Amino acid sequence: KIGLNCYTPVSSFLKNLETILRLILNYYNKIELLPTIFGVLQELVAFSCKSNMRFIFYEKNDYKLDSIEKFQELEPLFLREVSTQEKSLQYRQELINRKMNVQTVLEHTELGLNVRVYNKSEEQLNQDFYVRDYLRKAMKYENINEYFHDHPEDPDGKNMGLAFSIILLKEAGLRPDLMRFGKPGLGGYSRIEIPFINEYKSIRDRILNDESIVPFEKPNLIPPQFREQFEARLKALGIR
Repeated sequence: KIGLNCYTPVSSFLKNLETILRLILNYYNKIELLPTIFGVLQELVAFSCKSNMRFIFYEKNDYKLDSIEKFQELEPLFLREVSTQEKSLQYRQELINRKMNVQTVLEHTELGLNVRVYNKSEEQLNQDFYVRDYLRKAMKYENINEYFHDHPEDPDGKNMGLAFSIILLKEAGLRPDLMRFGKPGLGGYSRIEIPFINEYKSIRDRILNDESIVPFEKPNLIPPQFREQFEARLKALGIR
C-alpha cells in the first residue's frame, strides 16, 4: 500500500504518481497499461481537487446545493471562477490553509491494482447525487461528443475528464464498471480497480459475498435509494 497527498495536481505530485505506478506495473509485467491507468488516475485526482474547490466556492458565495438543476445553474459560475491561473492559485492556498488535501492510495497484489482517491469536501457539500448521475451517463458513452449533449452547463468540457477516463478504459479492454464513487464516513472517495487476472473479484462482488472490506462496508457502499435493488441482487445470488 502506498499513499500520496496533494492539494492540487502539481507537476511534482504527478511525477511521483507516475513513478510509483510505473514501478508497480513493471513488477507485474503490466507496463503496457501505464498510459491508460496514469491518465485515469490524473483525472480522478483532478476531480477530487475540484470537488474541494467547489466547496469553498459554495461557502464563499453562500450558495446551497440541493438539486441537479441548482448544480447546473451554478456550475458555469464555478468553472469560470477557477479557470484563470491567478484564481486557481488563490483556491489552492485556501485549500492549504484549511488542510483540505486529496489523498491517493494505491494497493496492489498479483490479482490487481486498487486505487482510492479521497477528498475533504463531501462532509460539507453533498455532491453525491451529481457524481452518480454523471457516472451513470458516462458509462454509456461511445465517444466524447456525447458528453456535451448531457452537460450543457459545461460547453467547454472542463468537467469532461471522468467521462474521458471511462472511454480510455473501454479502449484498453479494461472494466469501467470497476470505477466507483461513494462516501465512507466523512469526505468522499473515488475508486478504480484494475484486474491483472481474468478471475478477478471486485470489491463490490466481495461485499455481496458478505466479506468485510474496510472502509467499504455495506451501509456506506449502498445508498438508501439503491437498497431495494441491492436486496434483490442478494436474493438472486442466493445470499438472502
